[in-house]
Order: sequence, then C-alpha cells, then structure tokens
Amino acid sequence: MAKLVRFGKPMRDAILMVLKYVRDATGNEPTQEEIATALKSYFILNEIGNQIKFQRKKPIQQEPPETLSKDPFWTLNLLKGPPKNSLVRVGLFSQNLQDAISTTRRFVKDSSGDEPSETEIALSLRSTFILSEIKNQIDWQRNGQIKNKKALPETK
Repeated sequence: MAKLVRFGKPMRDAILMVLKYVRDATGNEPTQEEIATALKSYFILNEIGNQIKFQRKKPIQQEPPETLSKDPFWTLNLLKGPPKNSLVRVGLFSQNLQDAISTTRRFVKDSSGDEPSETEIALSLRSTFILSEIKNQIDWQRNGQIKNKKALPETK
C-alpha cells in the first residue's frame, strides 16, 4: 500500500487549485504523479523560487476569516462514480507529491538562502503564472507519452 501524507490547509488548497485549473484548462484532471513530476521540473522549480522571492518583497496579507455558509458541505454525483483524486480532496497525498514539495523547498533554500514555509510555497502555487506553467508542463508530459506510444512498434 502506498504511503499517504497530510499537508496543511494552505498547501491542500493550493494543490486542489492546481487540480481544478488543469482540469478546467485541459478537460482531464491530472494525477498526483503528473503534478509531482511537473513540480520537479527545473523550469517550474525556478519559477516557484522567483515567485517566492517576489512574495517576500511585499508584505503578506492575511486572508479574511472564513464565515460559515448555509450551502451544503458535500455534493454527491452518484452517476459519475468516485473522482480520480478522491483522497486529495480529503487532504491525503501520495509520498511522491510530498517528495516534490520537499524538492521545491530545497531548491528555493539553495537558490535564496532561506527555506520557504509551506504557506509561501502554497501561495506561489496559487499564482496564475505558476498554474499556467504547471498546466503546460502536464500537457507536455501527456503529449510526450502519446508520441512515444505511437513511435514504438507493437509487439505480440
């Protein structure tokens, strides 16, 4: 059985935002493996590092406290079956995704000298530029796999 880990609320919300953004943009929700691979790419690591450096230059604004809503807490669509990333929605993540966040943390620490907090990484992941680049990286991964499958001769 795969090891599952928990992140804090800011990171969980940021990863859910990545899932939603990629699903809305491509029509196909990414897996945790796809997100982890994208986060480990040098280009994404570098852009997250730049985003965190930018965030550190401006003061962090506190989010307003959440108010209780009268909307239903859960919505169920029993016709579609369980979503692909149902564990993510309850805050459980694969070890691979934790490794990708750790890689990001080390990269930013090595490049800036200061280790980023989980909140800083989560805020950078919520940036529209970073979301767009993660989506592009996942698209590139998917297209590369399709091209490789077409290029390989079938064996029986």
